[in-house]
Amino acid sequence: MNWVLKSMLKYKKKTMRILWHAFAQKNSQWTEITVDELAERLESDPPALLIDVRSSEDFNGGYGHLPGAQLIPMLELESRLDELEEYKEKEIITMCPGGGLSLVAVDIMNEAGFKNVKSLTGGTDMWHQKGHPTTLC
Repeated sequence: MNWVLKSMLKYKKKTMRILWHAFAQKNSQWTEITVDELAERLESDPPALLIDVRSSEDFNGGYGHLPGAQLIPMLELESRLDELEEYKEKEIITMCPGGGLSLVAVDIMNEAGFKNVKSLTGGTDMWHQKGHPTTLC
């Protein structure tokens, strides 16, 4: 899977969205949550963990990141899963710019035994476009 990620990171964001959307259509085990659903949930019943799989430059720059999100860049995710053991049975939301790589994160985490992982549909770009709050470090 890692070679796929390295190759995909070379494509432009739009191309990645198209390819991952087509790939995701074939994998029914992936679960997603919309930005509006997550915004509501953060107010009333927040998920246990928010994981942002973008680069540290994207996470800390631009429009920032969702409040409370933890940065685990995509290429580090598999090697850092042991840090997340306490969340194996809890709800986790993954996110990236457009929602494609976070679907891959869901797949990686499911394979590692995490039971309740969802991807943010439309990613952090959609979150920002809809005017939901972000923060900068």
